[in-house]
Amino acid sequence: MTPRASLRDVAQAAGVSHMTVSRVVRGTAGISPATRKRVEAAIRKLDYRPDPALSALAAYRTRAGGGRGSVLAFLFCDENPYSRLVYDGARSEAERLGYGIEAHPLGRGVDAQRKLGRILFYRGIRGLLFGPSQTARTFDGWNWRHFAPVSLGAASHQPPMNSVAMDYFDGVTRAEAHLRSMGARKVGLAVDPALELRTGHRWLGGFVARHYPETVAVYSGDPADTRKLLRWFRKERPEGVMTIHREVWQALHPEGVKLVFLNTLECPEAVPHVALEPGRIGQEAVRLVHHQILNHEFGLGPGIKAISLQGVIQEGAE
Repeated sequence: MTPRASLRDVAQAAGVSHMTVSRVVRGTAGISPATRKRVEAAIRKLDYRPDPALSALAAYRTRAGGGRGSVLAFLFCDENPYSRLVYDGARSEAERLGYGIEAHPLGRGVDAQRKLGRILFYRGIRGLLFGPSQTARTFDGWNWRHFAPVSLGAASHQPPMNSVAMDYFDGVTRAEAHLRSMGARKVGLAVDPALELRTGHRWLGGFVARHYPETVAVYSGDPADTRKLLRWFRKERPEGVMTIHREVWQALHPEGVKLVFLNTLECPEAVPHVALEPGRIGQEAVRLVHHQILNHEFGLGPGIKAISLQGVIQEGAE
């Protein structure tokens, strides 16, 4: 077998010190473009691959010493109780892996985000966790090649990046199966279209996929418009309905309709629902950004990863 090329082999081929090669591999700032290009050419020529055990050890020592990469930034897109629960999960996993974690509000506008990006970069923070948001955001002003970013939650932000969210397609499938087990022969879906869109139409897609090529009973109006909702109900006559809105439960429960909530946010007590502990999203996001940092995967390269976490049916809301 051909011996693995070493970091010192690359340094000799590029005519630089082994510390310079190490800094290029780790994506450290302060290397001139010409030197970086020369080192990267030597890496490709020699097919150099960092030893994973040594890379992990070096990363651990860097974190333990409080240096570059030792802290992650959790950026609150929406400041609410759900985002706090996601943050708590991220914090516990970050501490387990040896990272510190800081919470920052995500500023509005290009200038605020550009300023925050500069502050984090010059403080040596490389891992970014963009917290859950009710609406899709555009993250402007970031020099992405300096960071390993991960988005938490369903909203499809710009630019696209690695993400962690609930598996909504699986969730609606579980919810309908549960309604069937409760005796509902016809099932409907009643979710605010704007919120359903946040899932990338995975709730609607999962529902339609189970019934294709048959038509499905979908209420796409305002869930708070009780008159319109009841007109839809009397036309379609579903025996079970999947929703995320307390207003839908308040309107249809007195009609004898069986309901399953697709999440826990507005679920009344003792109503079946698809449950996923918010902290799990934060934990998985930290594992993903940790993997990116160890493998020097900075920026927004091809092959975006989307991790989907499956929930479970619970009989009562917590």
